[in-house]
This record gives sequence, C-alpha cells and structure tokens, in this order.
Amino acid sequence: MLEDLAKRYLDHLRFEKRASTHTVDSYTRVLDKTIKALNLEFPNLNNWTELKLAHMRVIQREFNFNDESDKLSNNSVAHDLYALSSFFKYLIKQGLMEDNPCELIKAPKVKRHLPKILTLNEVDKLLDAPCDTIYEKRDNTIAELLFSSGLRVSELVSLDLSNINLEVCEVRVIGKGSKERIVPIGSKAVEKLKDYLILREQFNPQDNALFLNKYGKRMTTRAVEQNLDKLSTKAGVQTHLNPHKLRHSFATELLQGGADLRAVQEMLGHSNLAATQIYTHLDFEHLKEVYNKAHPIANRKKD
Repeated sequence: MLEDLAKRYLDHLRFEKRASTHTVDSYTRVLDKTIKALNLEFPNLNNWTELKLAHMRVIQREFNFNDESDKLSNNSVAHDLYALSSFFKYLIKQGLMEDNPCELIKAPKVKRHLPKILTLNEVDKLLDAPCDTIYEKRDNTIAELLFSSGLRVSELVSLDLSNINLEVCEVRVIGKGSKERIVPIGSKAVEKLKDYLILREQFNPQDNALFLNKYGKRMTTRAVEQNLDKLSTKAGVQTHLNPHKLRHSFATELLQGGADLRAVQEMLGHSNLAATQIYTHLDFEHLKEVYNKAHPIANRKKD
C-alpha cells in the first residue's frame, strides 16, 4: 500500500501536474527514503493512515542525514518535509487520509539568502565585451536575452525559432508546470538576436531550437552555464557568473526602476508572489547601503 500510493502520486506529478523531471526525481527520492525508513523501523506498517508521532519522528530523523550519514542543512530537511507534506495533501484530496501527519512535527527554521546579482558595471562589461567567434557571439546574445527577459536557463534552452517575435519584441515561454507566458525583450536583445539568426546557419541546424551547439543541436543548460562563465572571465567580470544571476539582476533592476511587483511576478513566471517578494528585500538592502553612505548621522557612534 505504501509503494502503490507513492507511485500513484508520482504519476500524478508527472502526467497531470506536468512537473519537471527535476521535481519528480526529487519527490521520488523523498518518498523512497520515507518508505525505506518506515519498512526498517516499522515492518508491520501497511497504510499511510496509520502514521503517528513516533513514525514521523523516525522520518524526520532520517531526513537529517544523507546516505553517507552526513548531516544535511536545514534547507534540505525543510525541502524534504515539504515534499512529503505535499504527498499527504494529495492523499487527503483523494479522500485516502483525513489529517496531514507532517503537522505532528516541526520543520527546521530555514535561512533564506538574498539572491546574488551583478552590478550594472559588471553587466555592461559582460554585454559589451568583444566577441571573436560565432560561439562567443551566440553566448553574448544568450546573456543579453537572459538579462533582458529574466528567463530561467531551462526556459531559454527550450526556445524554438517560433517562440520569438522580433517585430513586437517579445518571446513566448513555456515555464514550470507547462505554463505559457509572454515576456517582452529589450531593443538591444532584439538587435543581437537578429544578428545571431544570420549566424545561426553556420551552426548547420539539425532542429528548430533557437540556440544551437556546435553540432547544430539544441544546447543543454549545463553548456549554457559553462559558456557564460567563460564569457564573463574573458570580459573581466570578477564575480562567478551563472544564468540565474542574470535573472536575479533583471528582477532587481526592474523593481529599483519602480516596476510593479505583480508585473515582475508575471514576467518571472512565479506562481506565488512570495517568491518575487525576496527581490524587494534585496532592493531594501540597497536602500540601506545608500542611506548608510549618505546620511550624516547614519553611522554616528553612541556616547
């Protein structure tokens, strides 16, 4: 019974919710770990409805360590408890459980780190860097598009030629949960995309993917990450660059420029406004920094 309902839930994620492969793999790991712990400690347990406080404490204990018995962070433990709680909520919705056993225990406190961003000077150095090869020009176009639109790297590599409309300066994106959204792109990104589309034929295209590797195939997220890091090094950007940092920079610059939080949420494809609100905290950190530097009594020592 434990394995059957777990499989049913994973099929629900995969085929009905259309969750990403990463999400399904993560939830599979959590449920496998849970079932393994329960089978070991409580071999006579046959139904999820039988879970009590003692069972949940065993599960929580197991979630604190990986397979090598290394202690995991609070973030990892909280994530796994959240995934398990989502499974129980599904069973409740299906009428197979009445209460959520995760409510019997307390999740650890999670420290949420502010996202790291690039300064505008670093962005300018990156996007204005000279490109000597068609590959560097492709990667520079990718960087420009990421900063211009705030796309996730997974969304970027999934773009086809039909997803961009340079006449109206927009891109159609299939985001998490297969949700579609339209995102505007800036004029500089449009110009670089036009130039790249001319060069694209030199990649000997094998499919309709917008961005191609040297074999003419669709690029992987890992390849984009590695190439952007190389591009930033060549441009003299000191900080380590990854695609998500450009997404964070996009959101932060919009909010600092006075953009509406709901509009930024829509462009980022966040289903929950709370995910977007973290950028308001980052913006406030910027305001505090300006205040501390500029106000005459901001740092006055107390007598």
